[in-house]
Amino acid sequence: MINPTLQSIAQTGPLAATITFKQPWVPFPYYLAGGIGGQIAYVVAPSMLSNPNGTSHPVGTGPFVFKEWIPNDHFTATANPNYWRKGMPYLSQITFKPIPDESSRAEALKSGTIDLMITDTPQIITQFRGNTSYSYIDDSTHVAGEPDMNCIQLNCLAKPFSDPSLRLAAAQAINRAQYVRVIDEGVLPVSNGLFVPGSPYFSATNYPKYNPANAKKLVSTAAKKNGGPISFTYGSVNAPAALRAAQYLEQAWKAVGFQVSTNIVEQNQTINNALAGKYQALGWRQFGAVDPDLNYIFWSTTTVSSGSLSINMARNADPTIESSLLAGRQGTEKSVRESAYKTVNKRLGVDLPYLWTDRAVWAVIGNPKVQNFNNPTSPQGQSAFGMIGGSIWPTQIWIS
Repeated sequence: MINPTLQSIAQTGPLAATITFKQPWVPFPYYLAGGIGGQIAYVVAPSMLSNPNGTSHPVGTGPFVFKEWIPNDHFTATANPNYWRKGMPYLSQITFKPIPDESSRAEALKSGTIDLMITDTPQIITQFRGNTSYSYIDDSTHVAGEPDMNCIQLNCLAKPFSDPSLRLAAAQAINRAQYVRVIDEGVLPVSNGLFVPGSPYFSATNYPKYNPANAKKLVSTAAKKNGGPISFTYGSVNAPAALRAAQYLEQAWKAVGFQVSTNIVEQNQTINNALAGKYQALGWRQFGAVDPDLNYIFWSTTTVSSGSLSINMARNADPTIESSLLAGRQGTEKSVRESAYKTVNKRLGVDLPYLWTDRAVWAVIGNPKVQNFNNPTSPQGQSAFGMIGGSIWPTQIWIS
């Protein structure tokens, strides 16, 4: 990601380095801040590298230090006595517990087993939104950058979706307005592209409207050329919300003539399948980023591979998208960057490597004793709320 544009790195002071690129890279500072697509920000401590078990004993400079990690049960960290911000963190200890089942997670909060939870499941959000017994905040109205987008990711190099007409048919088969009502209970807005209204990169797209009659014609025509039915497998994770969506989508596609089966796998296997190209269609959620350039590796023609791991997991190679991505990366004028990403947004609505369904809404819900994440301030009155790329991060939390 960095090597093609990197010219040199030189130490220019005891704690300073100068990085020189071959051409402008306007959003590079965002990469140093980390986030998906910007992993170059993570510098591993020498003690982790020298420790045979270093990956399970992390070392960092944050407000908490590692105490213990029991995989699939919990991760506990304690306050860092040498944290550079004096008086912080406010908590002496924090424990993270993975609770994959959405309903079990909600019940754990209600019973007091946990104090704070995060969810993007509409059926859970509706239980707590407006419930004054809990502290609640979501990113439905305030987003830094772009939110996560829910979609079906198609493999553009594998049959049947190497045929653009069948990608169009799959898109036109889905009644997304109905999908939002039935699957999302009206909580998640319909999506037509990467960005939401209000974003400087938002643009109207020609994303296909619901048209089952035309979808049926396209599938029928392809079946005649193929000499038989058009079939594919849809990959889904084993979560209630995902399975509801899979059932709805399978019915919609079958109604226009596709033969569809659903393959249920764990989330880590879903990601591995996407990287290796071992899929035809996958339930997917991605692209929440503070700056669109952080998604360069996922859309670039330079990261498409047919025979090995491909970071462009949809394997969509569009030269117009590539040139626009470079314009957005190198453009120093705001108008140039905005125009570039509007073009990317429009081209994805033509290429259809992603069949948009809705935008994700993330909510953080807590016991009222957990403070400083809903309109938060520190005890000193300083604002402490952080929200990154559609995902909400409580930057400083304490319990009274």
